[in-house]
Amino acid sequence: MNLTTDQLPPWLLAAGWFGFGLMVIWQAWGAPWALLKQNGLVPLFNLTILLLAGLWWLNAGVYEGLHYHLICLTTVVLIFGWRLALLAGAAALLLMTLLGFRDLPALGLNGLYSVALPVGLAHQLHRLIYHRMPRHFFVYLLVSAHFASMLVIAAVALAGSLTLWALGVHSWDRIYGEYLIFLPLLMLPEGFVNGSIMTMLSVLRPDWVRSFDDKDYIDGK
Repeated sequence: MNLTTDQLPPWLLAAGWFGFGLMVIWQAWGAPWALLKQNGLVPLFNLTILLLAGLWWLNAGVYEGLHYHLICLTTVVLIFGWRLALLAGAAALLLMTLLGFRDLPALGLNGLYSVALPVGLAHQLHRLIYHRMPRHFFVYLLVSAHFASMLVIAAVALAGSLTLWALGVHSWDRIYGEYLIFLPLLMLPEGFVNGSIMTMLSVLRPDWVRSFDDKDYIDGK
């Protein structure tokens, strides 16, 4: 989603700035920065911000506010944990805004929909899968990475669409018939990209992945 200033009432823009700003400040204060330094992952974290910004720049839109692009924040959550993932997403969104690809007044609301929502949902889905499903390597890859990322991008598209519909920006017929009907075509590559990245990292560089532990997913299986 790419919500624009002219689509949103001032009170909602202000609420978005307050909510997302408070969330970012809170997490920046308590984020495990020391783990990045100890594990030598600061360059990877910085590269992740640039890659996210580049990925979000590649988007296709049918109408104003109704855009398709891959999110890939499920992968970032699995690698760094949800707090650092939130901050990486916020930094990428800020970079996009400073470069003129997002509206500055709508930064807060875009942050809530495009960063906070997918990060929070990906984190909760991973916790649920970890505690309720067998701890197996293929469960981690297929469910926590692949299928969870598909649910995440669907939730983001639905949340943004419902907001635009509730505000009267677009009719439901337009949203469903010309946007949501194509959502499965975006969910499939989202799942494939996230699953592929996590497969490569889990096999080649498991020490980079905070959510992956051989003792949980491989040993004795």
